[in-house]
Amino acid sequence: MNTQDYINELKNQLRKLPDEDREDAISYYFEYLAEAGPDGAAEAMKKLGSPAELAAGIRADQAMSDFEEFKGKKGGEPVRKGVRAVWLAGLAAVPRNILAVIVTVIIIVVFFAVMIALYAASVALMLGGVISIVAGFWLIAIDWTTALFYGGVGIVGAAGGFLLFLFAVWASKHLLHGIASVFNGIRHKREKKQSREEQAYGKEELS
Repeated sequence: MNTQDYINELKNQLRKLPDEDREDAISYYFEYLAEAGPDGAAEAMKKLGSPAELAAGIRADQAMSDFEEFKGKKGGEPVRKGVRAVWLAGLAAVPRNILAVIVTVIIIVVFFAVMIALYAASVALMLGGVISIVAGFWLIAIDWTTALFYGGVGIVGAAGGFLLFLFAVWASKHLLHGIASVFNGIRHKREKKQSREEQAYGKEELS
């Protein structure tokens, strides 16, 4: 595969990126390979990995950057961006695609299971608290001490449920960010290790 073929395949792999981001990446790696020259292009492409592997890392970094922009915002968009960041980072972190898909799917499923449990618990607490408060008002005429007890339990339950809900919203964003960061960290460490091994191998050949 020559430089132009490599760049064309990379461009195809990055076709879903925004035009500006795709062109920036293509321009950067084209210049990188051009600087390596005809003799060093093959070694440079080997160091970068296949166009698919390189594109996976670029997409993962872009998804992480997008998630950073939306992390502090409200609504479902940050979660969607976070899931995408985890998905792309997971695929890029594990060299074998099938294993990457399995690992990433399991992590995302576990994440949603935990988040659903937290949201369900918060709603149950708030609903139980409201019911207890209503029961307390209804019992005032019968026994004010019992009514006070139910009212107090209801207020604590509703407040606890609301705080748990806020925690679930906060955790959903930060957990996604943390998982994606771990995946990206694994990928970067693997790339650095490969680079060191290639440099060491090159030095041995020269000696």
